[in-house]
Order: sequence, then C-alpha cells, then structure tokens
Amino acid sequence: MKDKKIFKKWWFWVIVVVIVLGAIGSLGQNDSSNPTSTTDNAQSSTDSNSAATLPKLNTEDYKGEEGLVVYKELKAKGYKVDATFENQALTDINGKASDLFEPLDPNKADDKQSVDAFVVGNLAQDGDSVTLTIAKSSN
Repeated sequence: MKDKKIFKKWWFWVIVVVIVLGAIGSLGQNDSSNPTSTTDNAQSSTDSNSAATLPKLNTEDYKGEEGLVVYKELKAKGYKVDATFENQALTDINGKASDLFEPLDPNKADDKQSVDAFVVGNLAQDGDSVTLTIAKSSN
C-alpha cells in the first residue's frame, strides 16, 4: 500500500483550516484593540483636562482678605477648599481652619466677628482644589 501524499489526507486539511481561522481571528483582535487603546488614551487626556473645570485663581486677589469670607466664597463657586493655619499657635484649637470655618456663616455678625482676626496669607490651587493658608491679621 502506497502512502498518500500529506496534502491528500483529511486531517491535514483540518489542521490547515484551524491555523488559517486562528490567524484571521488574531488579526481581527489586533485591529479591534487599537481603537480601544486610542479611546482609552483620549479618555485619559480628557480626565486630566477635566481636573480643572473651574477658573485659575489669582493669589493676589485673595491675600489679606478675611479667611472665612474667602473660604465660603470659594466653596460656593464649587472649589474644594482646605484651609490650614499658618501657625497653629495662633489659635486655641488643634484642628484645621476648615474645621473652624465650616459651621460659620459669613453673613452673621457674631460668626464673622469670631474669626475676623484671620486673613488669607497664601492660596495654592491644584485643579479645582484650593488650599488656603490662614494667618493672623496684622491689624
């Protein structure tokens, strides 16, 4: 009995079909993964741009202003505000200025008067987050 040539055997053609289908499938996956990674990159750059949706603040506009008023004004505009004291020895509290300012209303004379000695010493902005450094006024 003579051996058939390999390309005349049925299992050879099954293997060839499986390899060809696998190659076509892998080509399709590479093409579909490229747009996804491009989309991911576009979303990443959009996310980094969306970190600052509010306008950049000018530090000089706020220096020396009443800390409570500036804190509440920036929060009302949508900024995430964190206020810290320039020197903890300025106050009898061991917390942050944010903790002191949060419950107070700048429209109430008693609330405003209780912290009117504290002014903005510095302002730092990172996107929509603002850090106020609160100092004792020189008056």
